[in-house]
Amino acid sequence: MKNKIGFNIIFAILALPIGMAMLRNFDFHTFAFKKTILGIIYLVGFIACFVLMLKKKNSN
Repeated sequence: MKNKIGFNIIFAILALPIGMAMLRNFDFHTFAFKKTILGIIYLVGFIACFVLMLKKKNSN
C-alpha cells in the first residue's frame, strides 16, 4: 500500500488563526516582527500545526 498524506481538519482550524495573528504581528516595511519573541512563538506554532496537519497516515 502507498503511504498517503492525511489531512487533519483540527490542525487546519488551529493553523488559520495562528497564521492570521502572525501576519498582524509582521511589519512588511522592515520585514521583521513587531514583537520578536511573540513572532517566533507564532512561527513555531504555525509550523507545528502545518506539519501535524499533513502528517502521513499509518498503514496497517
